[in-house]
Amino acid sequence: MLKVFWDRDNIGFICDKLSAVSHAHCVLQIFLSFNKPLQIMVGDNCINGKCVVINKNVPHSVIGNGEAKLSVLAEPTSGFASKLISEIKGDYLICDKENIAELQQKALNLFKAKDKEPYAVFVKDLAEYLGIDRNVKVLNERIIKLLEILQNCDCYDHTIESFADKVYLSSSRLSHLFCEQTGVSLKSYILFHQLEKAFAALLNGKSVTDAAMLAGFDSPSHFAATVKKWMGMPVSQSIKDSEFLKVFT
Repeated sequence: MLKVFWDRDNIGFICDKLSAVSHAHCVLQIFLSFNKPLQIMVGDNCINGKCVVINKNVPHSVIGNGEAKLSVLAEPTSGFASKLISEIKGDYLICDKENIAELQQKALNLFKAKDKEPYAVFVKDLAEYLGIDRNVKVLNERIIKLLEILQNCDCYDHTIESFADKVYLSSSRLSHLFCEQTGVSLKSYILFHQLEKAFAALLNGKSVTDAAMLAGFDSPSHFAATVKKWMGMPVSQSIKDSEFLKVFT
């Protein structure tokens, strides 16, 4: 069973048997166990903790032990992610506090959630537990415009050139400015956006093939390969026995 909560600045996954081969992505990832400590490989190191934050672009894999887990992908341009990144002194952060059992129980209750409200409340609790706020990061107006275009995107052309034209900058200038402002490459972020768009289509009942095409992937196999690279699992596993809930309106 996989339950997916789709929010504006994060995506939450709750799975009863989560495991993933080594993968890396431009987003920050938070893992929370419901009981036993997690086992996560970061490079050649096996780390153990009940709440673990993996920095962006850090290869990691999740060791399946039959235990349910929660994972949150924090969108890299958000205040949520930027505050966490400033707290990480290296590849990862283990954040096991005395009151973690309370947070674990709230996460476990999300298995029963039938609408968006419980997850929205949980993310606020998670941010408070981690000691961060979710204030939106102040960005250059051209980057804000680009993010608005991506948020309302209905196009198939996801090249940097096409977006650069829309914000009246050269491709190289936009790429440099985006990386300077957010800390991630524009190419990686656009790919993350395409994954968001594809999974949103799946949420609305589209087939894998249709979702891949709507999101501007070259082919369903390109979409599948991207999911495997970014999530560490086949696309079939990521949607099998899955329930998708959209948190924002």
